[in-house]
Amino acid sequence: MNPLSMFLIGGTAVGLATGLMLAKAQQSDGLSLIAGDRPVTEQQVLAKLKADGWSDIVMLPDGRYLQITGVQNGQTRTIAVDSQTGRLRADNDDDDD
Repeated sequence: MNPLSMFLIGGTAVGLATGLMLAKAQQSDGLSLIAGDRPVTEQQVLAKLKADGWSDIVMLPDGRYLQITGVQNGQTRTIAVDSQTGRLRADNDDDDD
């Protein structure tokens, strides 16, 4: 094999590896509320939130997301949980400040 062929094969391998890493990173956006990247039920989310100290929880379905408002550590919080993965919505902003 000549050096040009080796360079092209190596470059292709690096490009594919980079693409796979970027694709995996995009899938992993958002913190996991419930580990496993599997569909979750409202009951599972409710149990997890209560275990994390939430109270006065109101949960509304919004497409594949569960819009949740409640009180944690004396602060009112709003989050959205992806019901297909158990992850918090990546663009979720629960800062009331």
